[in-house]
Parts: sequence; C-alpha cells; structure tokens
Amino acid sequence: MLGRMDDKYARYAHEVGARLTGQPLQLEKRAHLGASQEALFAYLTDIEKIAEWIPVAKRSWADDSNAEAPSQVGSVRVISTGVGTPTRETILAYEAPRMLAYSASDKSLFGMYTDHLSVITCEPHEDGGTVMTWLAFAKPGRPPMRWLGPAVFAAALGGGMRNLKKRFPR
Repeated sequence: MLGRMDDKYARYAHEVGARLTGQPLQLEKRAHLGASQEALFAYLTDIEKIAEWIPVAKRSWADDSNAEAPSQVGSVRVISTGVGTPTRETILAYEAPRMLAYSASDKSLFGMYTDHLSVITCEPHEDGGTVMTWLAFAKPGRPPMRWLGPAVFAAALGGGMRNLKKRFPR
C-alpha cells in the first residue's frame, strides 16, 4: 500500500507538473504495479493501446505530423469513445522510461476544465515492480460543465488505474 511514507515516488511527478503548469492539481492517483519500469512505461506510451486501459476509450491512434519522434513530444494522442469528436491530447514532455506529460485541448474537455496538463511517472519500487503516479492539473471550466469535471476525471484516472492493476498485478 502506498501512503504518506511513499511520497518519494510522486515527487518527480509533482516537480514536472510545477515546471510545466501553474494550474491547480485536480486529481492524483498512484499505484504500485507488478511490471518493470521499462515494461510499464512502454505499455503506457503505446498510443494504440490506450483503449485497453482507459475507461470508455474504444480506439486510439497517434497523429505524429508535428512530433519530434513517433509518439513523443509534439505527437497528438487521438482517443475515440465511439461517440462525438475524439479527444486530442498533445504530448508535451517525454522521458523514457520515467515520465510522460500531455495536455488535452480545451475543446476535448467540453468546458469541464481548461489549461489541462497530465503527468504520468513510473518509478521503480525497491520491493520490485513500479509505482505509477498520475496527476491531472487544470482550471475549472464554466458552469454547469465545471461540476462534472471532478467526477469525469476521477472515473477516467481511477478506472485507468484499476485496469492497470488488473493487467500488472503485484
């Protein structure tokens, strides 16, 4: 179990968030998963596999037309739920096998939040496996959508973590 004593595993995620955005932290999820840092990071950054672990995602692909390298900085993660316009998330920072930061467009968040940034870090645990920290920063959007934001973020990040725990049990 991770708790206050294990904040060292989230330290780098918070440092990256503070460096890349001034927006408030909206949600933090952390889990100790049973995969190596390299294997977990490779899985998380495989854009075509996002639909395997993010709730409601049906299909995902990369738009690498502005990317420094495929699926890295400048790449856009396009995530379809099968309904409406797909979500577009631009990768802002990429440090394999440790950190991924991306920003969802305001339009993709439907007014729930603006100026979004998510940071995912993978830190090896001394007892084996990897601690994944997932932070979501943003400004609350406009009413009435702003009231949905916390529940939607909690469902997406919480459901994603539950799916990853099933895939990579300790």
